[in-house]
Amino acid sequence: MPAPHYALSEALIVLVGVWSVLQMARRGMRFGALGISIFSVAAGIGVIRFGLGRIEELAPVHQAFSQVGGATAMALVAMQLVMVPVKSWTGWRLSVAIALAVATLVSGMIAREATMPLFTAWLLIAIVASTIWSASGVVQRLLRASVVAIFLANVLFVRQSSILSADTSWHLFHILIAVWFVGIWWLLEKQAFSTD
Repeated sequence: MPAPHYALSEALIVLVGVWSVLQMARRGMRFGALGISIFSVAAGIGVIRFGLGRIEELAPVHQAFSQVGGATAMALVAMQLVMVPVKSWTGWRLSVAIALAVATLVSGMIAREATMPLFTAWLLIAIVASTIWSASGVVQRLLRASVVAIFLANVLFVRQSSILSADTSWHLFHILIAVWFVGIWWLLEKQAFSTD
């Protein structure tokens, strides 16, 4: 059974998430802020679950919110990255973005097995979107894609790693999510509003 220390890296996600959300909200990055908020709420459930020793009781809630919320959150973050070159999303663009996020949420709620494919699809869209913001050089495009791809590498190689211990895998997975939050903020703050 996981020990209370499992709550520590979940708490790191919450703290970094709150900071990232405040930074994004300040710049009007509403989709990104909402996406990071959902990830942070999932981590907050983990803090309560492990910190208060309600491991079995809250397991279904934590898992469901992490899966459905994670896919929806990634959709929102991806849409924020897609928005960068457009600058102004109003009218039909905004309607389509909201409809896609709602469709992801509903799909995940109806069929839980759809959440991982949806999450992966949105993550891949986010990676591609970060490379086409401007006519910048190859190195800069690769840097942006690499920052977004931290989450992909995290899912593929860190979460439930066969090489790392369960404790190390758990904490490193969550630390890298917190790093990814900062990376997404950095991309949006430093790149989206630059003239490269």
